[in-house]
Amino acid sequence: MTEVLVFPGDDLVVFDHLAAYGAAAIADAAGYSDMRIRWTDALEPHLELSGVSWPDLADAVHRHATARAEPSSWVSADGITGEGVSGLFSPRVKGMSDEANARWYSDRSAAVDRLHDEWAALDLAMIGALGAPSYWSRDNGDARPDYGASRWEMKTRNRGEDFVRNRLRLLARSVSSRTTDAVEAGLRGLTVVDEVGKGEAGSRTSTGLMPPTPTDNARAWCALWGISQFAVTARPTGASHTVGHAGHHLGGFFYLPAMARPWPLSRLRTVLRSRQLRAVATEGLGLRADADISTADLATAWAWLVDRGAICVVRFSVHRSDNLSAPEKWAERGERLTPGRYR
Repeated sequence: MTEVLVFPGDDLVVFDHLAAYGAAAIADAAGYSDMRIRWTDALEPHLELSGVSWPDLADAVHRHATARAEPSSWVSADGITGEGVSGLFSPRVKGMSDEANARWYSDRSAAVDRLHDEWAALDLAMIGALGAPSYWSRDNGDARPDYGASRWEMKTRNRGEDFVRNRLRLLARSVSSRTTDAVEAGLRGLTVVDEVGKGEAGSRTSTGLMPPTPTDNARAWCALWGISQFAVTARPTGASHTVGHAGHHLGGFFYLPAMARPWPLSRLRTVLRSRQLRAVATEGLGLRADADISTADLATAWAWLVDRGAICVVRFSVHRSDNLSAPEKWAERGERLTPGRYR
């Protein structure tokens, strides 16, 4: 009989969805190819993962973090922006000269060409999902490299910090330094050990996937790798399009499906990228790009989602602080959208 792992979490918290997405993606990359994710259809839903045991999942997460903590890993690679050092694969860095941009992208390509270990496919998915500095983007003549980044990447850029160098890399080191038993305890929610955030009440370890709070580093590692499931499409003008995000790139909304039927990662990605999910999630927001969706279109979209096992869609507004030099963003507690009158 297939073991069912009950993950800690709440369907109204973005972090809890992505922690399961990332754990499933890591286990899948480790060879557990029958991973399934679902939310229980209950008053207080619980998230379930099947296709791997707790010890095997903990071992996979530990080995994954250990490999990414190695000096030869892309997570450990740095680049020179012209104004300092940043993680070579961070999607949001300072604007660069044409010469620095050419060197930056050449170094990235060389590092990608060296990805050949068991985690390579997941690495490529993560690198693509994070996006890349948009050297072609301008706003009133000013360079806007952040336009190429995923909206899910919300590391505060105070003091020139960046996502890979100042968060992902630190988490790789903290998780790799644990025993597999300690990793398992964190994944199960039995302990909350926040090495990176020093256990402080205002810890930013969750990196915007929930408001500041102490966060177990093994769960945070998985949650940030959950970003690998969200594609980014660059645009010639303006900010990139990020799956699961709607509205202005400085704020807007995230949206995720909650499914009672066990989904493999391939089904999850299909639904995440679907126009049906976006149509349902953006209803009533008044977004120009989605304003022409009719009631009939919404009914069809809901029918499509329900047919695939979705019981609701959860929408999360993005909080943005008023700090002009280094604004902080995080996903607020969500609201459930249900088929209701469309069924």
